[in-house]
Amino acid sequence: MSKTALIVALLAGAVGAAILIGPAALNADILQIRLNRVILGIFAGGVLGFCGAVLQGLFNNPLVEPYTLGSASGAALGAALGIVTVGFLNPLFAFAGSLGVGLLVFVIARSHAGALRDRLILAGVIVSFLCSSLVMIIMVMSGRELYEILYLLMGYLGVIMNPGQRMMAVAVLVLSLAIVVYIYRHHRELDILSQGAETASGLGVDTPRMSRNLFFATALLTGFVVSLVGAIGFVGLVIPHIAKRLFGPKHLRNLPASFILGAAFLLFADTLSRTITVYELPVGVVTSLIGVPFFIYLYSKR
Repeated sequence: MSKTALIVALLAGAVGAAILIGPAALNADILQIRLNRVILGIFAGGVLGFCGAVLQGLFNNPLVEPYTLGSASGAALGAALGIVTVGFLNPLFAFAGSLGVGLLVFVIARSHAGALRDRLILAGVIVSFLCSSLVMIIMVMSGRELYEILYLLMGYLGVIMNPGQRMMAVAVLVLSLAIVVYIYRHHRELDILSQGAETASGLGVDTPRMSRNLFFATALLTGFVVSLVGAIGFVGLVIPHIAKRLFGPKHLRNLPASFILGAAFLLFADTLSRTITVYELPVGVVTSLIGVPFFIYLYSKR
């Protein structure tokens, strides 16, 4: 079996497990709910894995992903502001939070001496904690239930949508796929950028413009994911490394592999989150239990 067939089979297995496994007996209503979770899981996991691969190539840093850069927590902060001001998870608020916090982390990292890679991680983690605290304050002051806060901060695929929100979700999915295709078309430039800014400039790549466009696009995708399912960490950290091990460093192959593996990983994590305890856990709890040891391992190897 080829590696491509292997990861596709893995995704098919994750879809099957997500549909068949759960605390409730399978009937028409439960099937519809689980199919909705599958769609959201493929979207969120695929996009987060894809964005992680793009950001690691862009910053030439194996520890970078939307969560460690603070973009996911910033999107959650923007989403919380959207909830208390307009009454629902607005993708524009989430995108503004993701982009604003991502830029803040970059500015903080560049304002001090030392290795930019390490400062990006440190600044991202610190700002993530700040954003999570602000989300908690905003949601509590607005009278939200604790489960809403936890699901926004840690992610939840079992979202119940009214018809208006469902139409918004469809628009977000379509626009996100268009952005993924746009980024993928620049896989050669991303290969060059991952070799360093000086090398890329010497080979004729407009490094500032391309870096800005890719950063803006991944921030938008992160905001879209958070606006639908909340902030889910570490998918974008773990998955690109597995994709690179299987398909090599070229983004032509590892970007699609990161999307497929990210979707499968999140679906398996969601299945675990609703079966390992009596009460359903936020899916980000499961991804964190896997991602944190992986992060420590990668950091110790650098």
